Amino acid sequence: MTVRSIVALSLLVVVLGAFASAQSDTDDGIYRFQTRPPLPDASVMPTLANGNIGFVAYGEYVHLNGVYNGLRGKSHRARIPNYGNIQLTACSPSSPGGVASTCTYQLNMRTGKFVTVEETSDYRLVHEMYPHRYYDTVLVNRIRIQRLGSTNTITARLSQIPGLQAADFTWQPSTEFVMWGQLYKSQCGVTVQVEEPTVQAFGHNVCVTYPAIPETVQIEPDTMAREFLFFTAFTMTEEDGRRQLEVVTGLTGAQEETLHMREMDRLWERYGISVERNDELDRVIKASAFYLFSSLPAHQVATSIGRYPFYGLAPAGLGRGGIEEQEYQGHSFWDTEIWMYPSILLMDPINAAKVLSYRTTVIGGARMNAMKNGFEGIQFPWESAFTGTEVTPDCCPEVADFQHHITADIVFAARQYFYATGNTDWLKSHGCRLAADSSLFWLSRASYNNATDLYDIHNAMGPDEDHPNVSNNAFTNVMAAHNLFFGEFASCYCRDQTVNETVRRELLQVARGLTLLYDAEGDFHPQFEGYQPGTPIKQADTVLLIYPLQHPMNVSTKANNLRQYSQVTRENGPAMTWAIHTIGHLELGEVQQAATMFDKSYRQYLRAPFNVWSENGNNEPGAGNFITGAGGFLQSLINGYAGVRLHQDRLEIKNARLPPDTRSLHLPTVEYRGVLFALTVNETGIKVAIRAEGQPDLKLTVDGTERRICKDCEYEGTTAIIQQTKDQIFEGCRLRPTTLGVKVADQTDAAPALRTTALAFLSLIVCLLLSKMF
Repeated sequence: MTVRSIVALSLLVVVLGAFASAQSDTDDGIYRFQTRPPLPDASVMPTLANGNIGFVAYGEYVHLNGVYNGLRGKSHRARIPNYGNIQLTACSPSSPGGVASTCTYQLNMRTGKFVTVEETSDYRLVHEMYPHRYYDTVLVNRIRIQRLGSTNTITARLSQIPGLQAADFTWQPSTEFVMWGQLYKSQCGVTVQVEEPTVQAFGHNVCVTYPAIPETVQIEPDTMAREFLFFTAFTMTEEDGRRQLEVVTGLTGAQEETLHMREMDRLWERYGISVERNDELDRVIKASAFYLFSSLPAHQVATSIGRYPFYGLAPAGLGRGGIEEQEYQGHSFWDTEIWMYPSILLMDPINAAKVLSYRTTVIGGARMNAMKNGFEGIQFPWESAFTGTEVTPDCCPEVADFQHHITADIVFAARQYFYATGNTDWLKSHGCRLAADSSLFWLSRASYNNATDLYDIHNAMGPDEDHPNVSNNAFTNVMAAHNLFFGEFASCYCRDQTVNETVRRELLQVARGLTLLYDAEGDFHPQFEGYQPGTPIKQADTVLLIYPLQHPMNVSTKANNLRQYSQVTRENGPAMTWAIHTIGHLELGEVQQAATMFDKSYRQYLRAPFNVWSENGNNEPGAGNFITGAGGFLQSLINGYAGVRLHQDRLEIKNARLPPDTRSLHLPTVEYRGVLFALTVNETGIKVAIRAEGQPDLKLTVDGTERRICKDCEYEGTTAIIQQTKDQIFEGCRLRPTTLGVKVADQTDAAPALRTTALAFLSLIVCLLLSKMF
């Protein structure tokens, strides 16, 4: 596949006043993080992204959605010289004379901008850098000069600092053209190495088109203020680039700003979780949401310009991953579906669908993986990039060889999407194939155990990467069962000819017969066959059965699972472990233990001055902009303290509690089957404020009393449930509950698909009637 991206840069001069009016409503201190020179290391500088382009503030390279270079495990985000890396020379870390003491740097998360200010008694210079949210191919630089005490000409010196032409591309000689009286240079290249030659025929073509930035901009003595705009556009063809520039440079500063802020407003309307009386925590929440949604597309973008489909999320986001064996090289892992996706699903199902679409886009690579490894169906790789084939680096073969739960994790996310939206059109177009073919993988992956009359999964690794090549990992087996049950349902609903009635019987038999280890004496689930209590583990594994899997078990078993594994988990493990422990303790009513884990889940992982998430705690080095941790933290708020839980036939809000040292917790948007509502948790209970009524066949109960689902209706109580009122049977097919550990000999005739049972019953009636007639 060949794609040509063009970077074009244009200059526009406008007056300051139009911009100032557009900014007046967005200057909220909670969203602003500020520092003075010197700037911190790049690992803790903020990432700016819009789902299509991403870069680190003041970074010399830009990364594009879907553009990778390198063969297999060496595949990484291709580094494109950032000709939009414009800086005030006086405030530039590269300035030969050093940074002026009059400079400050600010990340404004409300507007999605990195702002540099140089201010003296004579003048104020403001430089804003941001990826545009509506024109998502565009990187914007805005320079403002404002007169304060001086009566002379005021000059601002500018520096343009692109990275060197990285080895990721073979570059062609540059070309030139003129637009709006401005000379542009266009230099094009193609990535050096495809990711997997059997899947990807061509490299990625990228063109960088830019003018030389003027060394200075200035205002004359008769001018109080002036603004200068520089645009950088990334497109698939040179023609698209020119057309995009013609549109953007034809706007006033206020028009461009309005379109950008409209999309930022839409995101904050959904992701703007807040708490009262704890500004520190509120800023942590804002940073977590900002860095997570920055790598997601806007709901509405300029559609006249071609672009890649969305190529998923990576642990360090879109702006990082350009160096081999650093920051996960921009690859997608289970992090996406288990840690980032759940919060996106309930706040922003539009983007949840786009996250899932990445996996169906690269499903051909997953099919090839299964064939290569001797399995049926599709097997998603542990690390995925452009082709969907395995791109785990050579350093870490165990995770690729054994951590197969990734396939079931992806299908679990798809199953949750169906729960939350009831979108049968999506199920027919994408979900059925995904669920059915992945269930064939697990059918070929499980093996029958004559001694136990159950099915085992050998040669596995759960989330705890300290224990590879084990049998019957609890998390893997429950996830696989979810996959098998959903595959049986989906293939029934879509009348799948490959996964036919006979195969569906097998799916149900294996799903029900999968082993789930249980220690009756200790009343807990051993992590894997042969696990000895007290054995150290890296991170949350079996405790994930409590949440997000919500696997049925006694309260005492939940408590013992949590206690057993919390005592042996690495102290320097990933942040998500403590978020899961927070949710588990809250479910058990252990509020103080939950508060301890909650604090542990974020405080040691945030890096000043911009609240950037780090992979490792206690100031140990690790991947920057670790949005995996941000996603886990947000789940501890939404699914822990706010008590929101998604089930097959309902959405529940129960056991809601306030986070530590707060007066209220507010979720501006929760969306379930089209019902949009805001949820507030306070000291006395919850308040549900409905903004949209959603699908029919839903009923709302608050504290056991049925209430109308109506726009602008508000209800207070302690629990709320939005329940589906119709039977959960779809064209004769039903998704059965995930039940494991049923011996094959004990499985009844109820195992076949519902349609088969119904037909058999009908046949019996006909036979009885005929016998009486003859």
